[in-house]
Amino acid sequence: MEDKIIFLDFDGVLFDTLKEVYLVSRNIAFETDFLEDINSEEYKRFSKYKYLVYNIWMFYYFNPLIFENVKEDEIVERYLAKIQKRDYEKEEEFCEKFLKAREYLVKNHPDFWRNLEVPYDFFFKIKELYETKKPNIFIISKKNKKSILERFETYNFKLDENKVAAREILASYSSKNEYMEEYMEAHNFSKAIFVDDNINNIKTVNTKKITPLLALWGNCEPNAKGYNQIEAYNKIINFLKDNI
Repeated sequence: MEDKIIFLDFDGVLFDTLKEVYLVSRNIAFETDFLEDINSEEYKRFSKYKYLVYNIWMFYYFNPLIFENVKEDEIVERYLAKIQKRDYEKEEEFCEKFLKAREYLVKNHPDFWRNLEVPYDFFFKIKELYETKKPNIFIISKKNKKSILERFETYNFKLDENKVAAREILASYSSKNEYMEEYMEAHNFSKAIFVDDNINNIKTVNTKKITPLLALWGNCEPNAKGYNQIEAYNKIINFLKDNI
């Protein structure tokens, strides 16, 4: 098992965190109280098109299309046009607002925030696998490390914090694949499975050493080809079968 490793995304793979990013985005757009009831139609639209966003800066272009009730048949085209003409200064300002708003939510409404991030069944299957068979599991996510470790602690998943590459680390890499390849080489891993719910992260994998699995239970593009939770877990078991 020492030559094999499992890389797992956090948002959309281990935890459903969509409500959190929706509430933070809504707060920035309208200064709405985090505890105010969710607009079901607005949230449905946010959820449907969230697959377009895989970095915080992208919400700067995405959110107005959702909160200003742009016609659905125009959302994708207008979003793709917007990100072709990026305003880096405005993006940076938005990212600062986003992180500060999220920090305020976590600090001032901790119990409410904890209930926004809901573990998938896949999380509990991975936790059980780790506790019984001790495979090499590594979290690779653009979420901040502290939040990831807090969520794991809440559910008594005792993963070494050195097995987490979060936003603080990944910011220096062009892709998750670049980081994974570097980590595998440095720690002598010859094979890996990588589970992520964003097709853009899956597409960056360009080595036979890493088998990418698109998590269809996360925020995926409509009609995407990937795996449900049971299928992905079984893929992992088969990947490890010679060693467990």
